[in-house]
Amino acid sequence: MYKKCIEGNPFVKAELSTIDNRTENFPIPVCYNRFLDRYDYSRDSWFVFCHEDFELREDISALLDSWDRNSLHGVVGGVRKGFCGFGMQRVYGNMTETNRVGEAEWNPAVKIKSPVEVEAFDCCCLVVHSSLVAKHHLRFDPNLLFDLYVEDFCAAAKVGYGIRSIVEPVECCHHSGSRATERLYRHLPYLKRKYPKNCFVGTIVYFGTPSWQKRIQDCVMKLFGKDD
Repeated sequence: MYKKCIEGNPFVKAELSTIDNRTENFPIPVCYNRFLDRYDYSRDSWFVFCHEDFELREDISALLDSWDRNSLHGVVGGVRKGFCGFGMQRVYGNMTETNRVGEAEWNPAVKIKSPVEVEAFDCCCLVVHSSLVAKHHLRFDPNLLFDLYVEDFCAAAKVGYGIRSIVEPVECCHHSGSRATERLYRHLPYLKRKYPKNCFVGTIVYFGTPSWQKRIQDCVMKLFGKDD
């Protein structure tokens, strides 16, 4: 998948920093933080953290000049749409998904023509400028192992420094076809303790501490047998 989606992809016009984690199997945040700790920040660069099965289908190198260096950028993300603390999850982005052998392809999100601010991205792709990382010493949380580490990166940046997360209208595909695992849900109590006054939504789950409005909404949805 790496050779197909990254190394051999004609739309990837970047210096590659490959992480082969098959032997050590370190948590992905640990691997990403090692890269950030070793980088020479005198070199201005855009960092694209992505999975080996994430495929760009257009060249974003020309687009980067127009992207805000003081924001985080992604290709798919979640946000609550509503008012007064009530709202339903909406997922935005032009990324499609397929299974590992490409037998089916679908779009899990609302397609967009212009950037949309969201609460958190999916882990498959995060784009951040080196100057923003250096300014705030941004890092991934190693407690999150293999799930929700990008969602948390967005949340921590927002709570700590008021940094926005922007989904860009980029044509791309994630060859995972996966569903949320029990491992992902085991992280939620930790994130509730980490964000006692904030609640966020990504592309899969809410995380943090729900507001009283969210708790009421959950009770109503359960009463009518519906999921938010």
